[in-house]
Amino acid sequence: MRRYFSFQLGLLFCIGGFFFSAAANSAESDFPVPDNIRPAIDFWIKVYTEADTESGFLHDAENLSIIYTKLNRDRTTINNTRDEISNDLRVLAGGKRSGLTRSQQGILALWPDNVSNERLTKAANSVRWQLGQRDRFIAGLQRAGAYREHIEEVVRSKGMPVELAILPHVESSFHPGAYSSAAATGMWQFVRATAQRFMRVDYVVDERLDPYSATYGAMELLEFNHNALGSWPLALTAYNHGANGIARAVRDVGSNDIGRIIGEYKGPRFGFASRNFYPQFLAALQIDSNYQEYYGNIQLDSHPGFYEEEMESYVSAADLSRTLSVSVASLQRDNPALQPAVWSGTKRIPKGYSIKVRRDALTGDNLMASLNGLPLTTLFSEQIPDLSYIVRRGDSLSVIAERYRTTISELVAINQLRNRNTIRIGQQLLLPQQDGFIPTLVINDDTRLEIPANSLYEVRRGDTLSIIAERYEVSVDSLVALNALNNQGMIFPGQSLRLRSTEAFAQTTTTGVATTAEEESIEDSDIEVVAEVSLGIAAAVEAELNATLEAVEADVMLEENAAQLLADLSADPADYSVAGDGSIEIQAIETLGHYADWLGIRTQVLRNLNGLAFRDPVKIGGRLKLDFSTVDQVNFENRRREFHRDLQQQYFTTYRIQQTEEYSIRRSDFLGNLARQRSVPMWLFRQYNPKLNFERLQIGQVVVFPVVQRVAL
Repeated sequence: MRRYFSFQLGLLFCIGGFFFSAAANSAESDFPVPDNIRPAIDFWIKVYTEADTESGFLHDAENLSIIYTKLNRDRTTINNTRDEISNDLRVLAGGKRSGLTRSQQGILALWPDNVSNERLTKAANSVRWQLGQRDRFIAGLQRAGAYREHIEEVVRSKGMPVELAILPHVESSFHPGAYSSAAATGMWQFVRATAQRFMRVDYVVDERLDPYSATYGAMELLEFNHNALGSWPLALTAYNHGANGIARAVRDVGSNDIGRIIGEYKGPRFGFASRNFYPQFLAALQIDSNYQEYYGNIQLDSHPGFYEEEMESYVSAADLSRTLSVSVASLQRDNPALQPAVWSGTKRIPKGYSIKVRRDALTGDNLMASLNGLPLTTLFSEQIPDLSYIVRRGDSLSVIAERYRTTISELVAINQLRNRNTIRIGQQLLLPQQDGFIPTLVINDDTRLEIPANSLYEVRRGDTLSIIAERYEVSVDSLVALNALNNQGMIFPGQSLRLRSTEAFAQTTTTGVATTAEEESIEDSDIEVVAEVSLGIAAAVEAELNATLEAVEADVMLEENAAQLLADLSADPADYSVAGDGSIEIQAIETLGHYADWLGIRTQVLRNLNGLAFRDPVKIGGRLKLDFSTVDQVNFENRRREFHRDLQQQYFTTYRIQQTEEYSIRRSDFLGNLARQRSVPMWLFRQYNPKLNFERLQIGQVVVFPVVQRVAL
């Protein structure tokens, strides 16, 4: 299929006027503005228009109408001023209202006349710094020119409010290569688990980085959020906080009113960013609609104008570059979804991928004709097979790179590693190759080194356990055991490692000093007693320390695991938490056997607790009481979420959601058959129909099915 991108500049310069009229027509109904969030909207307008990234505001983290001061971006000044404001607030919180300093008078004047001492005490601990964004917003407006018509076209095609097209102002300032600390990627800031529902994300193609392709996924996600939650304010907030998080907020607050949720919901992960996401969107919408009033005239970027064609075969980037007479750098710039493995030659450009080439870079006027000129010897029916390496204990990127005659940078690039210093045991790393060339394992021909007389080795920079073990012909496991190393086998330069046990040392060494039997006996006895005492104390201290560390590490790992599971399931509105009464909502595909397994108990215990006969099934949407005598609630929730995370990730390695379709229930319809015919599992169907009562389907009732497509790798 041939697609030709050419956008009219005249339309681009009319963006502001268009959005002004659009906002006037639909904002009131689609994007309500509760009174309690108006101060937040005004605050973000100031952030976007009155301070650049070299300055910012100290303000109250909860009441955004309270802005204490504007400062330049200097850490020392910011911290000192914050401390001064906090101290003044504590004085005021003590009830003092006369004899105030000038700064205390100014701070008190910002608050209502009836402000309580309790509120001022809270304010003293919530003085927050907000960096200005004026220059970033202007840069985003400029960049938006290249993408806006495409985004608006996609939004309109789905019958969604066109105001949604300005969302990248909040997410990334329309930067197609943006990365966040939470591993969100691209102009639309998708995390991997959510993105894989709607687009291809792997080490060959990552469509999050293509602003045009990612737009389709962003609109699918917003449409899904809207279907699940019922309003655009909630759908937008879920874009940041996750559909499951907002569904829980609605349940806890007992309302779907965005004003009440922002003001009342106190969920553990519903922090400043989540509370302010919708107000930020409304502020960005107001500025975007009237940007000339805030910034004057701005020259918007124009769309580069692409030819775009689907590849009919697998082709290397180098061969495509030579055939089209377009540099690899130009192809890489205009096809950011193609990953480093493609540009290094480790993988070919996939069949079915839509390649983009700028009109002004192509010598001919027809990309399809140019592609037809590819020599048959450059066309392949299959992708270059994977060559990978499983990380072992003691490995590092430098060791692996040396072993396979590559570089650390190459390994980092083709594996999309965020931290070149962190790999984990069992991790699968892709190895670089060139059109089928398999790298050769480098064999270490060094002769075995003798273990020092004292059996100790001082770790040097670049050493790993595997290198040391190979050098001295000992096992990695023995090094770990002898030196009480942690499970990751971490070592550091200057550390002393014991290479063999003291027993082995005693059997293989002799002294050159002669002693009498009596002297030897006395000395050995004394040493033995001292050693026992020392080792006993050390063992006790070490055991206590290890127990404490293990407990702390276990808690940290549990919290980190829970946070990651929540992030991985952010697009899933299902409630996997345990209610205050110890019950749960039954989700699709779950059985009593699952619950019993996660709880470490027998299914009969659950039947007895819930009055269920042997043949009684659990019903989707119903509630079930649980027994936590063996496993606590946190571990149960983690196991449950992990089950659903793995289930969904496995499904989305094979299928992608393309769009949705409505279906009217007919006589004799069976939901299971309807879902199977569409390759839609029941858990996914329920996500698109969260309020559906599976026990009371009626003829003519309308349900929503996601339209899924099998992934072509």
